[in-house]
Amino acid sequence: MVVGAPAVTRLVQDAYATLRVAAQYVSRFQGALFVLKVTGRLAEEEHHRVAFAEQVGMLHAFGIRMCLVHGGGSQIDHACADRGITVEKRGGRRITTPPVLAVVEQSYRVISRLWVDALRGQGVEAVSCPGHEGLLTATPRPPSECDGEQVDWGAVGDLRKLDPAPLESAFAARAIPVIAPLARDWDGGTLNCNADTAAAFLAVHCRASKLIFLLSVPGLLQDAHDPSTLIRYGDLADLARLGTAGILEDGMQVKARAIESALTGGVDSVHLVSGLDDEALVREVLSHEGSGSMLVARKPESA
Repeated sequence: MVVGAPAVTRLVQDAYATLRVAAQYVSRFQGALFVLKVTGRLAEEEHHRVAFAEQVGMLHAFGIRMCLVHGGGSQIDHACADRGITVEKRGGRRITTPPVLAVVEQSYRVISRLWVDALRGQGVEAVSCPGHEGLLTATPRPPSECDGEQVDWGAVGDLRKLDPAPLESAFAARAIPVIAPLARDWDGGTLNCNADTAAAFLAVHCRASKLIFLLSVPGLLQDAHDPSTLIRYGDLADLARLGTAGILEDGMQVKARAIESALTGGVDSVHLVSGLDDEALVREVLSHEGSGSMLVARKPESA
């Protein structure tokens, strides 16, 4: 098919308009820090790893610093099932017995390697930065009530301290740290931490501009089972209303608390976007329209 001159002109004009908008955001965010939290599902298929790494590589080339915090819930569940280990969760959080912790550590080593390799495959230097190797310190979570019953969480940690040295070393080398959400306790033991909570903790303590959750759905949904109910812009009051209405399911309840922690802790905005859409991250960051959900502490009255 031969493209006529008017069509070519429109293509050039559209490309120029897109670049002009993108350049505004590049200028705004150059040198800023984004914390990216990727759902474990993204690591399962090479296509999604490559597409995500391509987008991260583009943002990295524009001078945006990034930390990648990964989960691995489904991989851990499958590994536990293969070993005959019981999986128990309460309120969206995993009860971590010694056998489960061993599986978590092993699974995270594999997942971290997959992400490091994916980023390096796009020409971006990346380094594995397990949280329990000097980056994160936590205290064991004491037994507490959840869903109307007393729960012994096992080797689950509540984060207390961040040592920025490993991150600073990575940034100095223009590398992206790939962080597994594990922590050390004060006695040197290993504790399992929720990845959403860890990402928010990092975003606050590193003074990140954005915390971005890469999900298996388009963003924050009014109806968890209907992608067409995407909420494009909201604040903590909107999030609280969803919670009160019972719309936030177990995993999303934990994420909601992480979002609140980040926004009240000084992070400018939190974004929820699809990790299964090959362009969603870049469109969310470098366009006016975005692709998913953007949350701020409080929307201006004119919004």
